[in-house]
Amino acid sequence: MKKTIFSIARALPCLFFGIDLIKKPKRCVPPFYGNLSLSCFQLDGQTTRNVAKLAYREINLERLLRKKIIRLTAALFFLSTSLFAQAKATSHQLAINDKIPNLILSQILNFHQKSAQFSSFRNKALVLDFWATYCSPCIAEFPKMDAMQKKYGKNIQFLLMNTYASDTVEVLEKFLAGQRAKIKDFALPIVVNNAEIKTVFPVNTMPHYIWIGADGRIKAITRADQLTEENVSRLIAGLSLNLKTKKD
Repeated sequence: MKKTIFSIARALPCLFFGIDLIKKPKRCVPPFYGNLSLSCFQLDGQTTRNVAKLAYREINLERLLRKKIIRLTAALFFLSTSLFAQAKATSHQLAINDKIPNLILSQILNFHQKSAQFSSFRNKALVLDFWATYCSPCIAEFPKMDAMQKKYGKNIQFLLMNTYASDTVEVLEKFLAGQRAKIKDFALPIVVNNAEIKTVFPVNTMPHYIWIGADGRIKAITRADQLTEENVSRLIAGLSLNLKTKKD
């Protein structure tokens, strides 16, 4: 590298300036004509060192500039990829009248099956209640849902969908024990958080209810105030709900 820089330093005056910095001139071909010998000048040592330092500094600046451009390009690429993925996910977010995919509920507590698919509840209405153990308004609705599950259980299934990462299986089992102590024969299954569920149902605020008809299509997306026995009866009967949609 140093030899290359010093060669550049010796050639620069001849190539770019045409200045006579020669102490002992030899035969020198004018710039850009014929074969140019890099030894056509004999510069004094200080001039060579100064020009070499300048060349070396320019090379380092060029390297730094290239590194910054590469890093910036990479950052912009990953940012655009992330934004595209988010936009794609948003554009495919399920809405009213959409048919829900047959997701696997890989771990269910307080249910006769340890896992299930949405197709397991075929010909039944479903209410998906997205909640977390820290959400007291969510938990306040459990006794009402439990009563409706016991009353209409042949035609509807309430599922407590927990997608909060801090609610581990151990936390949920402890919570379930507390609910069983409060509510006799507590009948609501708890679905343990699942990455696929969070992708399909990106819920931001709770309580959050997704009402699904026996045909597997979403009929309503609501808050807790819409969860009444009258509305549940209409869902089971396949009647229109016309409920205010929760914007998340």
